[in-house]
Amino acid sequence: MEGSSSPAVRTQLVGPFLGWLRARGQDPSPLIQQFQLPPDAESLPELSLPLSTLRAFLDTAEQRSGDAFIGLHVAQAFKRGTYGLVEYIARASPTLRDTFRRLARYMALLNDQMVASFSEDASTGTFTYGVPGEPLSYGRHANEFGLALFVHVGRQLTEQPWNPLAISFAHPAPPDFAPLTAHFGVTPSFGGGLNVLTLSASTLDLSVVSGDPVLLSVLERAAGTPPAREPTPALPEFVQRVHEAIRGSLRDGAPKMETLAKQLHVSARTLQRRLAEHQTTFQDAVDAVRCELAQQYLRDPHLGVSEVAFLLGYSELSTFDRAFKRWTGKTPREFRG
Repeated sequence: MEGSSSPAVRTQLVGPFLGWLRARGQDPSPLIQQFQLPPDAESLPELSLPLSTLRAFLDTAEQRSGDAFIGLHVAQAFKRGTYGLVEYIARASPTLRDTFRRLARYMALLNDQMVASFSEDASTGTFTYGVPGEPLSYGRHANEFGLALFVHVGRQLTEQPWNPLAISFAHPAPPDFAPLTAHFGVTPSFGGGLNVLTLSASTLDLSVVSGDPVLLSVLERAAGTPPAREPTPALPEFVQRVHEAIRGSLRDGAPKMETLAKQLHVSARTLQRRLAEHQTTFQDAVDAVRCELAQQYLRDPHLGVSEVAFLLGYSELSTFDRAFKRWTGKTPREFRG
């Protein structure tokens, strides 16, 4: 699995799919062992895997369950809170239009390999997402989970039984897709290389019953401004996976090696050893990610230095100041000019 050239992705899908199997009387342990996942993978909120491994895991979950529409069914059984801050930002938005605008803005916080957008004309709005260079995007079951989830939760948020105008999946059409048509209320198209959801302007105007402008403001300040994707020097795949996992953990405070090792389904000792093979350490990796993000965040004039420190997992501003000076030779305020 590690030798694959597939990009590493942070994913929140493993736990829900394992839980789906268990809830239907199937032991998920063989799947955990087959893909060398942590023993407690079912309870972990996030894992970092090569994209090809994630696709293979989901395909194998389908085979073991005998459920050809496992992605759809896991979405329909979605548990509130699975997507943390990004989900609650969507839930606090005033209208469905605002929900999709914010999803397009913040989904990169869940997985920075993902590119999402929302565009409108006079009568429709279109939400699109995928992985650049990956025409299958996340693979059939992840794609069907994603679009089914957006519609399922969107109906809950508005307490209205709306249907999209159009649905398009990145992957080719399965032999039978009647259950998808039934869920969406429209016949989907397939093979477009991106996942696309198109809604009418009247649907986008629907109010979100849990909308809360004060809470939304607080949540968006906590999320900060997602950094733009910038070219970075090529890293060995294992180091890249460590960097991705560190990025995802910063919202929970200072990264902990034991926690990150578990997400990468290796022991802490193995994590140290593998990084040493690439002439780096865990602390070096944490510093590299924090330094890169710090410079991107500090270019945003809407973010205060204390907010940047919070987004990077620092509990004290003075600690961030010293670290940034060590990395760049300047204080954060000097860097801003």
